[in-house]
Amino acid sequence: MPLSYEVRSLYRFGVFELEACTGELRRNGVKLKLQDQPYQVLLKLLEHAGQTVTREQLRSALWPAGTFVDFETGLNTIIKRLRETLGDSAENPAFIETVPKRGYRFIAPVTPPNSGPESVADKMAPGRRGRLSTIPRLGAFLILALLSVGFALRHWSTAASLPARVLDFAQLTSDGQAKQGRLVSDGSRIYFSEILPVGRILAQVSARGGETTTIPTTVSNPRPADISPDGTELLILSGGSAKDEEAYGSALWILPVAGGSARPVGNVFATDALWGERAETIVYCNGHDLYVVNRDGSNRRNFLTVSGYVESLRWSPNRQVLRFTMATRAMGGTSSIWEVSANGAGLREVVPGLPGSAVCCGAWLAGSEDFLFQWTREGRTDLWELPGSRSLLRPAPTRLTAGPMNLSEPAASGAPNEAFVVGSIPRAELVKYVPQEAELVPYLSGISAEGVEASRDGQWLAYTLFPEGTLWRSNIAGSERIQLTFPPMRAFLPRWSPDGKQIAFIGTTTGDHWTTYVIPAQGGVARQLIRGNDETADATWMPDNKSIVFGPWKGGESRGIRVLDLNTNQVSALPGATEMWSPRTSPDGRYIAALSQQDSKMMLFDMRTQTWKELCADYSGYPSWSRDGKFLYFQDWNHGNAYPSRVVRLRIRDERLETVVDLKSLDRLSIGTYMSWSGLAPDDAVLLSRNNSTQEIYAVKW
Repeated sequence: MPLSYEVRSLYRFGVFELEACTGELRRNGVKLKLQDQPYQVLLKLLEHAGQTVTREQLRSALWPAGTFVDFETGLNTIIKRLRETLGDSAENPAFIETVPKRGYRFIAPVTPPNSGPESVADKMAPGRRGRLSTIPRLGAFLILALLSVGFALRHWSTAASLPARVLDFAQLTSDGQAKQGRLVSDGSRIYFSEILPVGRILAQVSARGGETTTIPTTVSNPRPADISPDGTELLILSGGSAKDEEAYGSALWILPVAGGSARPVGNVFATDALWGERAETIVYCNGHDLYVVNRDGSNRRNFLTVSGYVESLRWSPNRQVLRFTMATRAMGGTSSIWEVSANGAGLREVVPGLPGSAVCCGAWLAGSEDFLFQWTREGRTDLWELPGSRSLLRPAPTRLTAGPMNLSEPAASGAPNEAFVVGSIPRAELVKYVPQEAELVPYLSGISAEGVEASRDGQWLAYTLFPEGTLWRSNIAGSERIQLTFPPMRAFLPRWSPDGKQIAFIGTTTGDHWTTYVIPAQGGVARQLIRGNDETADATWMPDNKSIVFGPWKGGESRGIRVLDLNTNQVSALPGATEMWSPRTSPDGRYIAALSQQDSKMMLFDMRTQTWKELCADYSGYPSWSRDGKFLYFQDWNHGNAYPSRVVRLRIRDERLETVVDLKSLDRLSIGTYMSWSGLAPDDAVLLSRNNSTQEIYAVKW
């Protein structure tokens, strides 16, 4: 019997859907007004996504031959209206790129109608099963046994190029706030945490979608970990700074769903936790260890110790198997998914890790042994399915999604082949703080960028686009742009040489090994700063243009601050800096600011006296010198917990500290590749990468 397919004319790109038959354009499911001519142009661009559509081709599609019209003005107006509808810009396009003197090109990923992904019918097709059944069973088993040793890993490493399976999406939230951490559901409601400028809050939404409501609690920076089997109590973790959570874990609490005061689970600190079978015990992890403890925190006993760091605990539906993520914390480290029986036996890896990528955060599907998890690679996150199997052979995972939206934190919904996920399209808006008006205004037309640094003469800028990680150079007005790096290179934190001829930056071509490169400011080939396989970061030039200060890394730990003599290529250690990182030289070369590795305190090295002193005892980040070298700007994380609370500046002469930007008062967070980024414009105005991402909760079906 031949398979039948539903003929559809739906194009998907980002948060948009265009129904070609009806001309209906939707954003997050909401219908937008789109006139006929902008619709025709959009359809033409989608039909030829990634290719240049000439202005003449668009003219032929819009106006019949012989029509008298001011074509140039008319088409320009149509493109402008279309960009306004999509929230796009000509200067920093996310969808429609101008091809000078030729036409336009649609640059965002597009899922076209009936694009060929494997359907559910394909997966269960009798013909597919029949092909295997023609092989004698014993022979098939022997062949599979011989091939299984290498097949799973080879499939895993190459399956990213295979088409994704068809998914249906239903958006459940629409509040525009950043979501963080696990989704927890009892089937009727979804519990999660949101990140606001004031900190993290606990929220909920109906499993059918609707208004997001806050769950009141006195627990600071809460995030849900699990819901009890009877659906009456939440396990929540009380967060601190990201560094503290990684080092010590978070305090564990029990919060009644119907309302009431949260109760601490003794003095337990955990990175994740799950209820036991009858909610009388709790399984939790911290560092390399798994523990079992009574709900009041008593009778703690070690359940399992492993070589890596344990995260993201998940019970099987019958609570007989526990799966978890085991991660390394080195720069560019890997992660893998493991499982162990409820009695602590049978530890084994079920999803291997690969360099330059991270697997994490799975969930068993309702009424199934299939396991859903996320895989992050090359800056994006997709959903994968690991089929359940009682065989001794390791099953190969199957890719479910292929963008353009990142999908993470899968949680079982209670329905077959359905899950709740967080969907996001990461994007930033570059803004400048204007102290006279106490407001943020777009900088460089609000491009999605971070790591902005001005040349010493204040005439040029270097920056990386977010989240792409490509390095660009432009003048201070944003024109004369030159793209300096191209994929697979990902760049981060560019630094100008004093003479303005070179730019140093942190880069990787593999995703798991970051080191420092130097590239000509006019464009050219990037060369590695230090030959060999060492990881180096945070290069900063000395004013004489003869040496570079940088921080080597190994296993995720700083190995102190070093100085490279560019004439002799000799490397020497900076005195007293064995546990320092993130160096920044002052414009006159008198001082080097750096962060202590243990607690990220702001430190200052005097090149004349060769001594260090502490400038600020609080957790700090992204130090930047003012143009005249009289002030040091940096982020203060002391009261910000998971995010910085303010950007401050410290006057070097008398160490007077003052707030420049109160980040808690902003309507949106600052984001970045690794953490909230901040820097300085040529006039010393504070720059931020304001979160302009689309991030909501979805129900997905396949």
